[in-house]
Amino acid sequence: MQGPERARAEFEKLVNTPAPMLDLARAALLIAAESDPQVDVEGEIDRIDGWAETLQARLEPGWNNLQKLARLRSFVFEELGFRGDRKDYFSPSNSLLHEVIERRRGIPLTLAIIMMELGWRIGMPLEGVGFPGHFLVRLAGEPGDLLLDPYRRGMSVHEEDCHRMLARITRGAVEFKPAMIASVDKRQMIVRLLHNLKAAYLKRGDDPGALAAIERILMLEPGDLDQIRDRGLLLFRMQRFAPALESLNRYLARAGGAPDRADIEGHVVALRLKLASLN
Repeated sequence: MQGPERARAEFEKLVNTPAPMLDLARAALLIAAESDPQVDVEGEIDRIDGWAETLQARLEPGWNNLQKLARLRSFVFEELGFRGDRKDYFSPSNSLLHEVIERRRGIPLTLAIIMMELGWRIGMPLEGVGFPGHFLVRLAGEPGDLLLDPYRRGMSVHEEDCHRMLARITRGAVEFKPAMIASVDKRQMIVRLLHNLKAAYLKRGDDPGALAAIERILMLEPGDLDQIRDRGLLLFRMQRFAPALESLNRYLARAGGAPDRADIEGHVVALRLKLASLN
């Protein structure tokens, strides 16, 4: 258990390691620990390790990855009982890994983290797939490029299924491209987790939670102008005027002819007037 400042510092140190060496579960748990000081990061890692040991003991020597996959699916989704949360999909709890572990409910990305962490521990070459609106998992090295849906108990997904999912998610507004089912690295997964958490907190009206998510996104992607802008707007709403002005000025300095430039310039004028009135 640790305070939010220590969790943030440990997260920053961790995500600055090369992506292949990044401890995905630990990074996700440090995100959770910043919002909940009761999170026992080491205890949750030990729990995942224990599950992996149990799973490993149920594998036969010489099994190939498809045989391991069948046992992994059974273990995660039947024995441990992990499921997609269909009642409160957009709850922040579904993006906080310790709560996903405790409740055995989550969204595609957090369920993918559980599935991948266990798969990695038994030697499976699993990769994350950043499909728009619905994170998937790839079992690498298999004929036909096997995609798996952790939200639906790890079932296999074909490219035509992805076409249908995209049409449903975007209401036909976005055309499928093969790049949408490319593998992503662990840093990209953490960025996506933080975007999900930001959206969940904004939906709940939790501005401090959303701001914390944005600030950690900027640790990973410091040039993300949308996050620089949103940080400034949130700080303005939270009446933290000086740092809000700094963020919005930084956005304007880099945003060129952005379509929202006039609106942001109006906010900057309002912030300057506000700060002048406080002096």
